[in-house]
Amino acid sequence: MKRFTRVLSVAVIALAFAEGPALAQNLRAGAKFGIDFADLGGDVQDTKIKTGFSAGAFFGADLGTMFRLGIDGQYVQKGAKADEGNVGLEDLKIKLDYVEFMVPFSVLVPTQGSFTPRFFAGPAVAFEASCKLAARVEGIPVDIDCDDEDIGLKTKSVDFGLFVGLGADVALGTGAFTFDLLYNFGLSDINDVAELNESFKNKNIQITIGYALLFGGS
Repeated sequence: MKRFTRVLSVAVIALAFAEGPALAQNLRAGAKFGIDFADLGGDVQDTKIKTGFSAGAFFGADLGTMFRLGIDGQYVQKGAKADEGNVGLEDLKIKLDYVEFMVPFSVLVPTQGSFTPRFFAGPAVAFEASCKLAARVEGIPVDIDCDDEDIGLKTKSVDFGLFVGLGADVALGTGAFTFDLLYNFGLSDINDVAELNESFKNKNIQITIGYALLFGGS
């Protein structure tokens, strides 16, 4: 946690002071929504991709003409589907929802016109909002908290990860539409069951669309 706090501190300082007064003229803030394709890695086997959604907001600052530093916050649905294994048990999945903060560093590709491609990467920290096991038993929907005494699937409340991706901005009006494709892979073992000597790690692909308001001018 201390390591990520230092990363956030450096990011804030860079956003506040890098390039002095010119930075205040290249700020952007907006909202984004997306589809999430999540799975679990580590020692987990026989899981399948679970589809969810994400929604959040972002803030960024252009550092010159080729670089951008940002801070994103989002609510994102992760987890995985699992093989049922039992007759009468269908659509078994673990639903892990997080409030996640990301610090993307982007490299902008200079182009003519309103279309700007970019590549980005950075660290992420996610705080668990909920963990549930869901399934259909004999056709009846069942939704149980992971820490229920009958389940005992405890997960850690904080997850650290790294992400890489590519995207594009399309200028329109006083702002720009943003399109992103990213892969986020967890570094933490989120398994918190002492008797279960196996690691669970989040991994997910996100496709997002958003709109950023640009202010200050260049």
